[in-house]
Amino acid sequence: MTRVVFAHGLEGSPDGTKAVYLRDELGAVTPWLGEFNLDEQVGALEEEIPQGSDAVIVGSSLGGLAALGFAVRHADRIRHMVLLAPAVGMHRYASISPEVEQKRPGLFEQSKKFGALSIPPSIRTTVIHGLQDIVIDKEDVIALVKRSPSATLLLVHDDHTLSGSRELILNVVERAVSGKPL
Repeated sequence: MTRVVFAHGLEGSPDGTKAVYLRDELGAVTPWLGEFNLDEQVGALEEEIPQGSDAVIVGSSLGGLAALGFAVRHADRIRHMVLLAPAVGMHRYASISPEVEQKRPGLFEQSKKFGALSIPPSIRTTVIHGLQDIVIDKEDVIALVKRSPSATLLLVHDDHTLSGSRELILNVVERAVSGKPL
C-alpha cells in the first residue's frame, strides 16, 4: 500500500489543519518537524519513508522544502510529490524575521540551498500555490517548476494556507496514491 506522508510548515504541526485533514481522509503519517533545521527534517522524513517505499509525500511551505530535499536524496522512495506553497525564496526574509533565525540558527541559509534544488525528473510532482500568497512569492515557485520538467503547477485563488483549496489538495493526493493522472 502506498504511504502518504505529510511534512508540515514552520508554523504547522502534526495537529495542524492540513495534517489532520490528510490523516483523517487518507491515513497520512504526519511526523513532528517543529524544532528541526532542514537537514534534520529530511532525517525525520527518512525515518517515515524507509528504503523500498512507494510513498506520496506532501510538503507544505517549509515542509515543502524538506520534501524537496528528501526527494533529491531518495527519489527511488517516492511515487509522487505534492508541494503546497513550497518555501522557495524564503532566504530573502532573513532580515525581516530575525526571531525565526534566532529560534533556528542557519535556517535561512539552508533554505537558500534547498530552494535552489530541482525536482528529480523521475518524480511526478504537483505544486499548488495560492495567487494571494503574501508569504512565498509565486515567481519563486514558478521558477522551481520551470527548472523541474516533471512538475505541474496549479495556481489557485487562495492564500499561503491554501485553506480554501482543501478539496483540490485531497483530490490531487488521492490521484497520486491511485496512480491516476491529474
